Amino acid sequence: MAVTTTLAACSTNPALNGPDGSDLPSTLDDAIRYALSFIAQLRDGAGVAVGTMVRAPTLNAPPGYLKMNGQVVSRTTYAALWAFAAASGCITTEAIWGAGTTWQGQFSTGDGVSNFRVPDLRGLFLRNLDESRGFDPGRAIGAFQDHENVIHGHGYTDPTHAHGVSDPGHGHSASADIQGSHTHAYNASQNTLSLGPGAATAALMTGPSGTSADGAHSHNISIGPNGTGIAIFASGVGITIHNSGGADGRPRNIAFPYYIKY
Repeated sequence: MAVTTTLAACSTNPALNGPDGSDLPSTLDDAIRYALSFIAQLRDGAGVAVGTMVRAPTLNAPPGYLKMNGQVVSRTTYAALWAFAAASGCITTEAIWGAGTTWQGQFSTGDGVSNFRVPDLRGLFLRNLDESRGFDPGRAIGAFQDHENVIHGHGYTDPTHAHGVSDPGHGHSASADIQGSHTHAYNASQNTLSLGPGAATAALMTGPSGTSADGAHSHNISIGPNGTGIAIFASGVGITIHNSGGADGRPRNIAFPYYIKY
């Protein structure tokens, strides 16, 4: 048997590592053979803990991994993964798993005897479990959550608008009451004229005289009501609120499958 010189040539069986008829002491020879077998196990993923999830740019599951697509697998063939799933706290019954997407991020107990189901992560983003931090309260491990956007506003376009007006014109009736009916008092000074000794005197109405001031007055005018007749025509506002987004909320991304170590 040739000396093992490459990683690919290492075997997980210690007896197959190293040349036959080695002159090395048996204990050292055994140690080298086992060391190479451990290297082969690491190469094949034996150093990765069962239940570890990885993404890989391949449609084919790497050695030691199963694709996380909801497939049903044997409890016997994948005994270590079944033991992990049963103790994970991320497992539900097959009936609940199959009732909708809510719990399809968990394992299922399968038929309860010979098989179980792996989680189905196809087409979904993963989120760290909140565990009472408060950003995503009330979530359970493996629970599905539908898309939702943060409350936000939308821009709009307002081209402005005007209203047409119809004014047929109108008038007002008015009436005024009678004011200023009045009289004037007349005041005159009285003068006497003597015609000589022993003669009678005569009274004459002479001298300046005047009338009392009067005639200042006002009028009460009443203007009757009348409708304006103005009509303002209806007009659309013309505001448009723009649509935003698509059928799914997502960041920029590249899609790779998830695999789980068994």
